[in-house]
Amino acid sequence: MKVFLCGSGPVGAWARTFLDKLSAASLAKSADVLVLAQHALFANDRTPAEVSIDAVRHEAQKAILALELVRRIPKTLLLCPTEAAEWPQLMAELIGVNPSEVLPLAEPAPTEAVAGSAEASAAPSPSLLRTYFAPLAAAAAHPTSVVLVWPRNCFLYGDAPGEALPATVEVAGRGRILAYGPYMPLPGGRWRATAYLGFSPDIGSMPFILEADTDAGITRGFFEVKQGGIFTLELEFEVADPFHPVEFRLVSQDSALEGLASLIEIRLEQLPTTGA
Repeated sequence: MKVFLCGSGPVGAWARTFLDKLSAASLAKSADVLVLAQHALFANDRTPAEVSIDAVRHEAQKAILALELVRRIPKTLLLCPTEAAEWPQLMAELIGVNPSEVLPLAEPAPTEAVAGSAEASAAPSPSLLRTYFAPLAAAAAHPTSVVLVWPRNCFLYGDAPGEALPATVEVAGRGRILAYGPYMPLPGGRWRATAYLGFSPDIGSMPFILEADTDAGITRGFFEVKQGGIFTLELEFEVADPFHPVEFRLVSQDSALEGLASLIEIRLEQLPTTGA
């Protein structure tokens, strides 16, 4: 039997110690299983008020790894802090052992992990954590449907590469990339992106392109704005490598004399797989 442990912090350490004791006692009996040590956002501390994009990207990769493992290993267990008293029994049942045989081997549950979870959930969370990372971390428990949002503040400004995207962008000038990014990973599969875009009343008639660039190729959506307002554009694309950074680009196709554009957010919904 192979036991895959995915997680860190006090909960991960507790699970590793307990599994080592079971292995030494030769008590494990079932097929391959996965144990996920669920922990508070960004380790076991309070969620900080400001989190860098690189930190979110790193945590997202770990959450996607857990999700991909869950999809491949049917027998899984998430160690939720609220169920800490039941962890030894749940793990015993997962690996096919009589709980009475293993309960004496279990160390006390890490109380700091339970308390840390409550503190982190009460702390204020930046929008990127709330709309992108938190749904990814929760998806391991319900992997059939993943819905995420990339807000404007995680995209970059085409006219000033490397700088954060402002709330509005001047369209005046030649056709060019207005916004790009965020170079975040997504779980593998088919996705539907819905871009929420705003335009000023003086935009006139302007053609735009929305591109999704993944390891599977570039998917483009073409649309033309004829008046100001808030509009949506849907685009379906494929993610073949769940750890490859995904980039969107909002491109103005023609030169313009005036007008403002705004990339408000991109909503991402993983589409269900279809049978052959």
